[in-house]
Amino acid sequence: MTRIPRLTPTWRKTVLVLHIAGGVGWMGLDVGLVILAATGLTTANGRTAVSCYTAIGLVVPPAVLTLSLIMLTTGLILGLGTKWGLLRYWWVLVKLALGLVLTGLALFALLPATMTLSDAVASEGDGGGAAVRASLGAIPVQLMFPPVVSFLALGFALVVSVFKPWGRLHKFAAVREQVGT
Repeated sequence: MTRIPRLTPTWRKTVLVLHIAGGVGWMGLDVGLVILAATGLTTANGRTAVSCYTAIGLVVPPAVLTLSLIMLTTGLILGLGTKWGLLRYWWVLVKLALGLVLTGLALFALLPATMTLSDAVASEGDGGGAAVRASLGAIPVQLMFPPVVSFLALGFALVVSVFKPWGRLHKFAAVREQVGT
């Protein structure tokens, strides 16, 4: 079996910085998305609602795609290129699962819903906030859930990264490392 070479300390730190930046950037984007979605959901002003949903439609697709792929890719590189491995410790496996689920949800649920927002609300600004929301159907309410869920999941992943709970994935991992296989 071929071993993947370990990252040098400089490369490990570089990839770790990118990984943290991707996750924290995504969390920041979630905060902005909650503010825009909540404003769009509660405002009586049609132009404000249009502005909120247009901003979501313009910003979220490229930002979520970029940040989620940075976070997932750098996490895989760190898992494969450091002593932690991908399948040695529970905390790494939990973070990997969270990253895969969040990226999948972003790519297949959030992005399709947001990519058409700016076109859908373009002509509704003069009718008031309620008219804008009515033109979007259930989307205004649905937009509140993804940023809250991903913010909490990413926050959990952050805590798990710092405290590294739960130990090794299975009892044979330590034996395999001592034997050198």
